[in-house]
Amino acid sequence: MDGLEERARAIRLVCTDVDGVLTTGALHYGTDPRHTKTFNVRDGAGIKWLQRCRIPVAFISGLDSPATVHRAWDLKVEDCFVGHLVKGPVLDQLCAKYGVRPEEVAHVGDDLADLPLFRRVGLACCPRDAVAEVREASHWVVPVDGGQGVFRAVAEAILKAQGLWEGIVASY
Repeated sequence: MDGLEERARAIRLVCTDVDGVLTTGALHYGTDPRHTKTFNVRDGAGIKWLQRCRIPVAFISGLDSPATVHRAWDLKVEDCFVGHLVKGPVLDQLCAKYGVRPEEVAHVGDDLADLPLFRRVGLACCPRDAVAEVREASHWVVPVDGGQGVFRAVAEAILKAQGLWEGIVASY
């Protein structure tokens, strides 16, 4: 966690994987061929707070899932990339769109497909139950499991480092 506050202060865009970060990674199947997912409402709050502070959030998921697209729509996450196991080109596209450098991007991920982004971004975070290689490459291993509010913790850390947290709290 060395330098976390300094890294968080520079963040202008937050990207996140979905399965294993915003969800536990479990997929629920029944007789319908589509799967369902459970998202944590606290992560949704963190996304809304970042957006309110003009810090865009993007979903970059390896799994092409209608549930992910629906959650992005509910939260007004404009940038939702599903079915992208190779995430580097998506990061390049987002940096160009928002006029930011990779060092001004945070990424939250939990599995091997996130490693190329972790090597490039200014703040790489993962849940405590991420795979070992991702935990080792992270700037911050958040002491929360995926699907249990890990994104909320990252959002809060960024907002606090940027002096925006008190305004969020005061709005309640």
